[in-house]
Amino acid sequence: MFRTYLSVGILERPLCIGLFWGLLTGDYATSLNISIFFELFWLDLLPAGTFIPPHLTAATFAGLSLATYLGLSRPAEVMVAVFASIPMAWLGVRLDSYLREWQNKNYNRLLQWARHPDSAGFSPGGLVARSAGVTFFWSWLFFFVLIFLLVSGVRWFLGLVSGHLDWLGMITWTHLWLAASIGGLMALRLKKAYAIFTLGFVGVIFFAWLRWL
Repeated sequence: MFRTYLSVGILERPLCIGLFWGLLTGDYATSLNISIFFELFWLDLLPAGTFIPPHLTAATFAGLSLATYLGLSRPAEVMVAVFASIPMAWLGVRLDSYLREWQNKNYNRLLQWARHPDSAGFSPGGLVARSAGVTFFWSWLFFFVLIFLLVSGVRWFLGLVSGHLDWLGMITWTHLWLAASIGGLMALRLKKAYAIFTLGFVGVIFFAWLRWL
């Protein structure tokens, strides 16, 4: 709702969401670490023109919800929840797009009222209230169902690979932040920076693999 009906500025950023989530749950470390990942991951995407930005709030809430509900704290486990939550941002864009298309008929009704303001049975306030109500209902239902499916899917996956997570113990939050920093790298718009980052990333993976062997 903050994306279309109520502007709260920086309060809807992942870092602020993580801070409030930490205040509610008491787990500041995990909450802020997840939020930093999402903040870095979409650093390159800016809402401009007709571009509908990824639904950062949905993805951040999904990652935090999964980590809290399933009691995940190790970076290797949280990584699964975070990566599973990323599609929520893109699915949220699709929902926004469908809702905007549905609202076109209300826009036509608003134009008709502007031409004939004395027409009975219509008011701009009622139009906004109905529009906000429809958005709230479908958004709540859509994301509730998706998070329910994510909880079931992530729980099943963690149970499936639980015996193979020990070797992932060397993964830390720093590794996840480095992976997410590709969003800031994309913002540079420099091919040389992309090449250097790719070579460095491959080098880190190679030496980590040698160490594991």
